[in-house]
Amino acid sequence: MDMQDREYIGILANKEETDGRDNVFINKGSYIQFKVKSLLLPRESTMIVSGFISSFEDDYAVNDDEYSTDESRISNFKEEVGDKLFIYSYKVNEGGHANMLSRKTNLVSRPPKFEDNTNYYAIPVFCSKNNRDVLEWANDKNWKLFRDYENKEEFIDFLKNKKSVGSTYGYYTDAFMPSFVIWMEDDGSMDAIGHILDYRQNTQGGIIFDCEKIATVNINDYNEYWVYQMSLNPTIMYLPENIYVNVEDQLLKNSTMDESNNKIKEEKIEKNIIDIGQNIRMDNEGIIEIDTTEKNDELIITSMDYHSQKRKDPLFYDMKDFVNVHTALKCNSLVILSGLSGTGKSAIVDIYAKALGINTNANNPDENRLLFIPVRPSWNDDSDLLGYVDLVHMVYRASDSGFVDFLVRAQKDENKNKIFIVCFDEMNLARVEHYFSKFLSLLEQPVKNRELQLYDKQYSGRLYNSADYPYKITIGDNVKFVGTVNVDESTYHFSDKVLDRANVIQLNVLNYAKEWEKKKYGSLVNVNWSMDDYNSIIVTSSDQDMSRVHQLLWDIHTLLHNVSSKYGVGQSIVKNIDMYLSNLPQSNIGEFTFATGIDLQIAQRVLTKVRGPENQLGEILSDKNSENIYQIFDEYQDLSEFNLCREIVVQKQRELESYGYCI
Repeated sequence: MDMQDREYIGILANKEETDGRDNVFINKGSYIQFKVKSLLLPRESTMIVSGFISSFEDDYAVNDDEYSTDESRISNFKEEVGDKLFIYSYKVNEGGHANMLSRKTNLVSRPPKFEDNTNYYAIPVFCSKNNRDVLEWANDKNWKLFRDYENKEEFIDFLKNKKSVGSTYGYYTDAFMPSFVIWMEDDGSMDAIGHILDYRQNTQGGIIFDCEKIATVNINDYNEYWVYQMSLNPTIMYLPENIYVNVEDQLLKNSTMDESNNKIKEEKIEKNIIDIGQNIRMDNEGIIEIDTTEKNDELIITSMDYHSQKRKDPLFYDMKDFVNVHTALKCNSLVILSGLSGTGKSAIVDIYAKALGINTNANNPDENRLLFIPVRPSWNDDSDLLGYVDLVHMVYRASDSGFVDFLVRAQKDENKNKIFIVCFDEMNLARVEHYFSKFLSLLEQPVKNRELQLYDKQYSGRLYNSADYPYKITIGDNVKFVGTVNVDESTYHFSDKVLDRANVIQLNVLNYAKEWEKKKYGSLVNVNWSMDDYNSIIVTSSDQDMSRVHQLLWDIHTLLHNVSSKYGVGQSIVKNIDMYLSNLPQSNIGEFTFATGIDLQIAQRVLTKVRGPENQLGEILSDKNSENIYQIFDEYQDLSEFNLCREIVVQKQRELESYGYCI
């Protein structure tokens, strides 16, 4: 199913939802034009679409007397659609406007128990291959259903054996997959069947569900709440959000899984998710559910784990990495992810964006709030990343990286409360100090002072596209910068100027010789985090006593500084470490403790800068000398065991022994 063919459910928007503009008006072509607000979950950035009197299918057309006054035509239209819901498809034109597709819009009556502010989930509906009404509909649509089962029992058998259950019409599986589907009997009776864990599609468009745990719930009592019209589309039902949750809970209670097998699985999963956080609950069948009612650190971290394992190509990370990445991004404008090729550095950025509710697959560039920029080895200065002024044609030539356009969009008033993420992929293929030089200075500044100058002010207003590209761009706190790096012969090492401004995170490689920690997650309702939501979980000042941590950092500074003036722990790094430690999740999620945080911060913010020849560093990195870094670690064991730091120091010792130099 193409994204353009996806069906939505909506309602006539009001003036407040259309920025005070008329929700119904006569356009320049003398046709009725109107605005519709989507009620479909999960939310998309395109909530309001434009419709035209010609958008309706013939059977659902609205009468319009073009010879009447404009006021009368508008009034008549509002009266006809006032108690209706819209079922529609849309596309975004080249100008960025979302318009309903011609002859693809239908009107349906609101359900008897419709309430204002109701939102709906689209649920696939299946029936026997012999349902005559559905077969006639499919023939009229010239649509192949590919359904091969006679009854509900055979349908459930298809689910258990992971066979294709056929196709749906107007349903876009990549956007949302519910935890259950609907079975419709020939007499119109409806049953919910689940719990669905995942899905895939075959080459014919048939859906194959991963549905190991199967239960059924009769939902006929909810018929006054749902939106379903067989003659319009018998393969989709629109179920209100609260009803969806109720049905989901009932399915979990009615599970038919064998109790003995369940107990084994439950014990295994309980062992794997000890201290996973307050946003996690697990039913007696071992299905992990993420509670989205409270926005906190745990919700983001557990959502990251969910999205990593729910990918079509699942990825497995240490929970500590999720905590580390999230905490670092809360506290730093720049986070660098390092590790072996194939450890999922780029993927974890996508996962983090999904955990924040960012649509990472948006077809419309104006909807994208995650930008991946592949760094090129040929980049020598900031013009390669930003662009330049073309004085011959008097225009600003933005780089094809899309970076400037992304920043311009992020600073618009309507987007300042939205989170934007930029990922520089393979950041060190070129010298960061060259192409990223302007940002290295900006990232030190307070947010209110972070202004990126694209060109000289004298050209402002003189360039033909200066309205699109102002000479200065404000870089707000709603823009997060991430870099991924590989360390090999094709890359450059970071200078201290870069390391002082970044958390350099080494992603762990899990033991794939053992079975990866697979978890059985239920469906997750995506939570869209605004910048206000995100800021609410950031601790800007803490009453936590950091005096012992400061003494540790001072002792490390003294040891390093005595070797050379270029080594040490500056005040800005101390402040960044304080900020990081103050913002660790309150729960012990992923067994990530305060001691873990200290160990990581010394490794990420201090030891990354300890590099040089043996004659400088040999003594302080060796446990055989009178004054060395191991002594400091031993002295402050009340803070941490410093296991990671000790491993890094051992590695640096080996490099000194082998090459006479450590990096």
